[in-house]
Amino acid sequence: MGKADHELPVGASPPEAAPETDSNPDLDLARAAALGDEEAWRRLYDATCQPLFNFLVYQTGDREAARDLLQETYVTALGRLDTYRGQGTLLSWLRAVGLRKSLDWRRRVKLGVRKVAALALERTSLTSSSAEATFPALGDSFQAALNRLSPHQRAALLLRELEDAPFAEIAAVLGCGEPTARVHHHRACRNLRIWLQGGDDLVFSELPGGQQS
Repeated sequence: MGKADHELPVGASPPEAAPETDSNPDLDLARAAALGDEEAWRRLYDATCQPLFNFLVYQTGDREAARDLLQETYVTALGRLDTYRGQGTLLSWLRAVGLRKSLDWRRRVKLGVRKVAALALERTSLTSSSAEATFPALGDSFQAALNRLSPHQRAALLLRELEDAPFAEIAAVLGCGEPTARVHHHRACRNLRIWLQGGDDLVFSELPGGQQS
């Protein structure tokens, strides 16, 4: 094939470059918001506020606490938007920030292990008003059982069953591998079934590496 084969006909224009197709709307939005674009920040907030708030309510069982944690999550996120690399959705990234906030909140109010032990020994439950506000169709028993799960089990269960999140996204929120996220979900389902049927042998065993499920 000679050189002439590569030459364009006289008067012809070179072909236009193909448009890029790898645009990431979430990443573009985060970058704009990080640079101080108020409209971008408003769009980001409007798109993620309600599902993020729901997630925090499910994590805490307390709507007032969830509102405070929602504000803290966005304040932290605003200062760290430049660290978002577009791996996973922006909502998933915000959930990861929110999950850390909710875990800190639980430690501050001495929930976690102490509350699990108290529920197991005393079989206490939340008040009717608290349960109905969070799970109006399920009531006290479900809320109490949900609170007995470990934070990672509860997050895996809620993301999978209430929001139909894929296990890859759940793993990103929890900061673990996808197989581990599946284990958290499986044990959460088993624990809820046992508790709601009146059993006591809940599963809170350790995963490889010493991480509690």
